[in-house]
Amino acid sequence: MSNYTVSARKYRPVTFSSVVGQDSQTTTLKNAIASGKLANSYLFCGPRGVGKTTCARLFAKTINCLNPTPDGEACGECESCSTFNAELRSYNVFELDAASNNSVEDIRTLTEQVRIPPISGKYKVYIIDEVHMLSTAAFNAFLKTLEEPPSYAIFILATTEKHKVIPTILSRCQIYDFNRISNSDIVAHLKGVASQENIEVDNDALNVIAEKADGGMRDALSIFDQITSFTGGHVTYDLTIRNLNIIDQAHYFKLTDLFLENRIPESLLLLNDIMSRGFDPSHLISGLLVHFRNLLVSRDACTLPLLEMSDEMRARYHEQAMRCKPKFLYKAMKLCNDCDLNYRVSNNKRLLVELTLIRLSQSAAGEDDESDGRGPASLKPIFSKSVQAPSASQDSSKKVTGKPSAVQSTHNEETIGKETGATPAKPSSTNAQPRIPKVSPGKLFTPFRGVKTEEKPAGNPPEKTDKTVTESASRQVIPLDQEKLELFWKDYAASLPQKEAPLLNRMMNQKPVVVSPTEFAITVMNQMAADEFKSKSGAITRFLQEKFNNSRIEMTVNIDKTKSDTRILSESEQLESMINRNPALGTLIDEFGLTIS
Repeated sequence: MSNYTVSARKYRPVTFSSVVGQDSQTTTLKNAIASGKLANSYLFCGPRGVGKTTCARLFAKTINCLNPTPDGEACGECESCSTFNAELRSYNVFELDAASNNSVEDIRTLTEQVRIPPISGKYKVYIIDEVHMLSTAAFNAFLKTLEEPPSYAIFILATTEKHKVIPTILSRCQIYDFNRISNSDIVAHLKGVASQENIEVDNDALNVIAEKADGGMRDALSIFDQITSFTGGHVTYDLTIRNLNIIDQAHYFKLTDLFLENRIPESLLLLNDIMSRGFDPSHLISGLLVHFRNLLVSRDACTLPLLEMSDEMRARYHEQAMRCKPKFLYKAMKLCNDCDLNYRVSNNKRLLVELTLIRLSQSAAGEDDESDGRGPASLKPIFSKSVQAPSASQDSSKKVTGKPSAVQSTHNEETIGKETGATPAKPSSTNAQPRIPKVSPGKLFTPFRGVKTEEKPAGNPPEKTDKTVTESASRQVIPLDQEKLELFWKDYAASLPQKEAPLLNRMMNQKPVVVSPTEFAITVMNQMAADEFKSKSGAITRFLQEKFNNSRIEMTVNIDKTKSDTRILSESEQLESMINRNPALGTLIDEFGLTIS
């Protein structure tokens, strides 16, 4: 069995210049080494697999190099560099995995080692990986040493979760934020590795690997080794997506074409084909969401560089994007995002995805409206015809013909519930207003439901009279009567709306009493009830005045003082009251020595 070394270790950078995608951090470190301005503690933070630990080791190697280059790189040939390159344990470099050594005792052991100066070389470097895993007590035990270490000690802390490091540690370190490595840098590095390993690769396959790695070079190299073993040294796009269980990008282009052509059955069949290959429908929705985002980005030539993919794929995206309306892309991303959010809680996940595909097709065809058919465009006009008013120059004695005008429509709207046709005016002179013909309700408008319409006979309009005065004059004034008063009192209570239910209950339990032919009174228990009846006295008396045809009727509200002043007696007070009413009870209590328990 041969000694095989994975690519992530075999092609680990040996100089700062060979670190991929971290130019600003490596340049800063090289300048600090070249100028001799070294801090005692550093914090390297960033995503996994981007070169934090690698740069820490290069930094430790370079500052102990006996013959460093002018630009801050290690020579790679001296005794210190040779020992480091041979991966032999150096007495000047110590690595601690804080994930498994996170107790106070581990930190105390480390601080004791710091007291010993280096045997050879200038500096002792302590690399603490995954430092966020240290316990709070371990952090506190490390504070003093980190703040005032010996001149020969340098600490390099590495973490993927900077927010978990306590602020007192952060304030004592120079912080270097490592970035995600771009897909283009990953692809270029993988091409170099493939060239050295004599492996044939497709550019699209490397883009898929870079996308899957999500900005981590270590993950990209691990996936590359996996694909190489699967393909036997010939990495193709089809074999790559097959091994990584990724939906082919062509499916997203095909689905989008089906959406644009509103071919719903074909899109559902394509979904079934994808699911039959073992893919989860949620992966399709997530991929569609990214696909629509890429289409939106590729519509404008200035945003095309945002697509981290090959030039051929960018051109393909741009071609399809020009056939998609921006409104459709916005709606499509919203639909896919909603489906993705509801997927986990849905009981019928396949149906949810199928409904999303149907709505995507309808959105592309312009059939899916956000208002779901309730928008203003879907409302039908209430008035199908209108009346056209004659001009002022027309003879009022002639019959008006033609279509009704909007003026007459407005007039008839105002008279709904009163009259449906206008009464013609007397033709007295040529300067009089034109006569408006009576129009039947069916031809003029559709009456509102629940509103009764009626016509008035043609002729001279009657003079305006006060309906209340007329009815009052035709009826005889009735004095208050106890029986009728109670009847009308309950009638008013029954007419109250639901929101005045408390007043309704009070009135149904209250009995009005006639005091005089024009006055009645009610007696309540407390001031609160009295205030409530006084606030409603005007409406109650107006109702009774109309029923009795007597405008002098008044209501008086009294409070029963004997009941309003009563209070709940204590047990001893109740017993005393009972003894006062029955002295024999007191004698019985005294003879038997009874007490209240």
